[in-house]
Amino acid sequence: MADEFPRSDPAVTPESPEVSSPSRKGMLVVYHGDGAGKESAALGVLFRAHGRELPVRHVRFDDTRLDDPDGDDLALQKLGIPSDVIGEPGANGADPLWNCAAHHMSAMNEGVIVLEGLLDAVTKGWLSARNVADTFAHDDSLLHIIVTGRKPVPEIVEIADLVSNMRAVKQRDANSPAIAGIDY
Repeated sequence: MADEFPRSDPAVTPESPEVSSPSRKGMLVVYHGDGAGKESAALGVLFRAHGRELPVRHVRFDDTRLDDPDGDDLALQKLGIPSDVIGEPGANGADPLWNCAAHHMSAMNEGVIVLEGLLDAVTKGWLSARNVADTFAHDDSLLHIIVTGRKPVPEIVEIADLVSNMRAVKQRDANSPAIAGIDY
């Protein structure tokens, strides 16, 4: 009975309303904003896909944690989820990492790839918005691409399938120390 359902949709069952279709393509999801939760949302999707035994990959463009792994990094490592991180600050690190991410996107026919902090790398001018958007627009695989960052990039938002703005409604005092397991 399991052979009736394609590998790309392990959650599809005879009772489910979704019908797998070769014409369906992966989604481009954007989580942006000044509020907390962007990485948590992206990693939640990544962990869910990993639980469904779909191929997953994590790529982090954030250059503020080069030598200090946080709880996200440790969880990815413990779960055996491959993760690539920026090797050096700025465009010198972002450009080779984007090439690495583009390679993974072309090699993965399905699953989920999270490009953490990609919007920030584009906003800072480290990567070309048009080049990134064109790469996404030409992807017709079943791969779901999730990008995060503080500021939305219009060229990427325009072609995205889902865009969520994480707005800061209430946050702790800025002078409060970060909490392990919650903030990092």
